[in-house]
Amino acid sequence: MVISEEAKKIIEGSSFLTLVTVNPDGTPHPIVAGKGEVSGDNVVFGIYKMEETRKNILKNSNAQVLGATLTDGPKGIRLSGTAKAEDKKLIFTAVRAEKLI
Repeated sequence: MVISEEAKKIIEGSSFLTLVTVNPDGTPHPIVAGKGEVSGDNVVFGIYKMEETRKNILKNSNAQVLGATLTDGPKGIRLSGTAKAEDKKLIFTAVRAEKLI
């Protein structure tokens, strides 16, 4: 299990998660994705627009999710993995988790 209980609390306690995909030129494309729901090693987001993000993951599914919370002191997490869009959801699957704070 990549997303531990501690990481889940940080992710679900974050007011705004940042989702980073890769632009066609190789540069990062960060967006504020709002809240995410953790299910196993997946973080699920509702898709509002995310037009560039969806284009990016069709060409390169590599992505990162960053979250931070001040609950019980400052804590942050960076998850690396892959993303895919299904219906009106974006599903990020973590393969690595790193504490930031």
